[in-house]
Amino acid sequence: MQPIDRADPRPPNVQIAASIRAAILTGELEPGTRLQSGQELARFFGVARQTVQTAINALRAEGFVRGQVGSGVFIRDQVSLPAASDAEEPLAGVAAYLFEIGSLKNLPRAGWLRLGVPLPESVAEHSFRVGIVGMVLAAIEGADVGRTSALCLLHDSAETRIGDVTAVGRAYITTEPAERVSEHQTAGMPEDAAKVFRDLVAEYEAGQTPEAQVAKDADKLESLLQAVEYQAQGYDTTPWQDTSVTALRTDAGRQLARAIMAADPHSWWSNFAASYHELRAQAKGRARTERHPDVRHHRGA
Repeated sequence: MQPIDRADPRPPNVQIAASIRAAILTGELEPGTRLQSGQELARFFGVARQTVQTAINALRAEGFVRGQVGSGVFIRDQVSLPAASDAEEPLAGVAAYLFEIGSLKNLPRAGWLRLGVPLPESVAEHSFRVGIVGMVLAAIEGADVGRTSALCLLHDSAETRIGDVTAVGRAYITTEPAERVSEHQTAGMPEDAAKVFRDLVAEYEAGQTPEAQVAKDADKLESLLQAVEYQAQGYDTTPWQDTSVTALRTDAGRQLARAIMAADPHSWWSNFAASYHELRAQAKGRARTERHPDVRHHRGA
């Protein structure tokens, strides 16, 4: 087995699993061999025992080792080798794409970092509300609601690879077009599915269809909503608000922008709080009726 490489960016448990796996596949560790104890392996690799245990758990799940109560961990007699490439899961490319899109949950919106917001919304959080705004605008403008929401959800999908480049950055650097990024992202997907995603990205970037125009307005309006919310927290977001409003294309978008800027971002909660006791009383009344359904009947009699 090879010790872990401190210069390797992979986590130690991943390196340990790879080292043991390689020793098994090359015959260094023969079938039936008992692995060293967790403490001995931890000493060899220079890590905590829990790190070794995590690696062993991964190897057990892959079918390389088995545990025997009171005796330790042994190399399996018939190791489950990785599946051949021609036997790969047919939707492996879809799974990879979904994991990649999930990384947007960890990508902060860079513009808000420039403003000084310490923990700004992520790109995924932004895209979620863009989708909701797009549905509203599409219904008002007579566009296809479902297609608009799909365009909204994917409008920043290329940022898994190029990052969230601010306006300042775009003045100095050039990135691959989103359509090109989408081709790379969906390369492992079944062609019918890949075409759906590529076409949506291309349609949004072209901005010619009613749905794409509504989706682009939804993007700006979500930024406006977030700017108003951050303004209420004490940040000066006036430039962000002005830029968002100026970029709007549709009548419904401009009308909604006026409503957003005139609203208190906390008003929905204030309205709920004001009626809280009334709502609780109604709920208790319903609960009493459900527990004693004959009470109302006797009173009516």
